[in-house]
Amino acid sequence: MEATESPGLHAEPTQCEKIGEAMPDIAGYGVLIGLSGQAFISLALSFWVFFLTKLGRLDIKHPEGTPGHASEKKRLGFLSEILMVGNDIQMITGVALLITALSNGKEIDLYHLHLVYDTVSFVGISNAAALICWTFMGAKTPKKKRHQIAPSHWTGRFRVSYMFAVLFLAFTIFLEVRLDEWSLTSEELGYCYVTTGISSPGASHPGSDKLYVAITAVWLLLVMFGALFCTARFGKPLLILSFLQFPVHLYMMIRLRKENQGSLENGEDENEWDFGQTTATLLLSVAIAQLIHQAVRYLKFEQGIKKYGPEYALVQEKEYLDAGSPSLVEQGIRGLREVAKMNSSNSRVKRDQVEPEEESHELMQSPERRA
Repeated sequence: MEATESPGLHAEPTQCEKIGEAMPDIAGYGVLIGLSGQAFISLALSFWVFFLTKLGRLDIKHPEGTPGHASEKKRLGFLSEILMVGNDIQMITGVALLITALSNGKEIDLYHLHLVYDTVSFVGISNAAALICWTFMGAKTPKKKRHQIAPSHWTGRFRVSYMFAVLFLAFTIFLEVRLDEWSLTSEELGYCYVTTGISSPGASHPGSDKLYVAITAVWLLLVMFGALFCTARFGKPLLILSFLQFPVHLYMMIRLRKENQGSLENGEDENEWDFGQTTATLLLSVAIAQLIHQAVRYLKFEQGIKKYGPEYALVQEKEYLDAGSPSLVEQGIRGLREVAKMNSSNSRVKRDQVEPEEESHELMQSPERRA
């Protein structure tokens, strides 16, 4: 009797088996906790500032030149600095991660590309929330015309946000293209990942994955666009839309890693603490330290106002500037300019000292000039 072939012997597998190799610089605990933790801090601070705004604690009620006006502006300055705690560092980290993913995208498997997408989305969410409340506080201060594309929307902080948005859009398109390579039967690693818990059991792949990326990317880019260019009256819906996206990416990041980490080649290496994980964790620690420092300064200021009255603000440091505190990039540029000025002044002093010495030497050598 001729042996019959088992009907399911060569059937296509229903779950991904060749996910990829461990990449701790992208999917390590330190990287994921660092960026998601900073995003949570920014969102919490944004809602706190929004709450204070609605209570009227940030309104400018006194005329300019009075102690009350000085104390109100000083309060805005403190809250602006607290609001942007860690934001500049996180934006630079997010830009660096996007550039790395785009430049090495062909070597990174689909699982890690998906993790990068959810991780950098935290950066966009927190940046949008911080800018929304920054606009709130700017609108509270009477000043010249705002919301002009130049120069108020071309500061260092805004330029980094534009760069991030462009890179995020480019990475989204790249991920959509790479998802078309999805294959459960590929002999090579990196063309699929386990989708348990992140899509319904009967969902088609990569169709459902591409739909998720498209919807959340458009959602995030619209919120960022609104945070950058819309007026303060749109702040509340934009802030809510920004906050609602945080749990979506947090769930996807945790569930995706949980389901796939154990099936990676050398999966235990995913949790090794190397340069990438250590750096991300240290940056989170810096953000927390900055938050504590600024919070202590703000509490001391409020205690001083209660004890000595509004006049206390007049003896404090310079008032809150129109453009807010300088970003990390702007501080670096200013530092370089100061160094250049110091070098220029030093060389000028040396030149002034050398010229009289040369002239006196010539007089000593030439009797005719001495006469």
